[in-house]
Amino acid sequence: MKRHVLLSIMFVLSLLVAWPMQTYAAQLSKKDVAAIQSAVQLQINALANDDAASAFELTTVDTRNRLGTADNFLRLIKEQYDPVYRHQTALFSVPQMVHGKIYQLVRLTDLNSHVWVAIYLMHKDEQGAWKIDGCELVETKTVAI
Repeated sequence: MKRHVLLSIMFVLSLLVAWPMQTYAAQLSKKDVAAIQSAVQLQINALANDDAASAFELTTVDTRNRLGTADNFLRLIKEQYDPVYRHQTALFSVPQMVHGKIYQLVRLTDLNSHVWVAIYLMHKDEQGAWKIDGCELVETKTVAI
């Protein structure tokens, strides 16, 4: 478990270090940036309303196949991603391309005012829609004021 947290923190730091060296405009269009952020925000809103079906639909086909049902997905979110499921605030960064993969970072403040970074892996499906292909959740030592 400690190794997993350490690797997650190192991944977040690598994204932050790479941030100033990359311009999203060269990698993603403004339309893609808006669509990526919209997909994540729609899923966050659906989860806040316990709308498992809508939240599940925003995931990739692989994720849906792996989890099987929207109810399984919602159960997983409640058990392992509580800051995503219930939070006070969500602040979006600009999506970043790192080693050919697109990530959307969202700073979440949970109901206890602890701050988390949710790292969403994004994937464009065959129809051109941006879908969520997983999320890594890392707690920071920051407390929101």
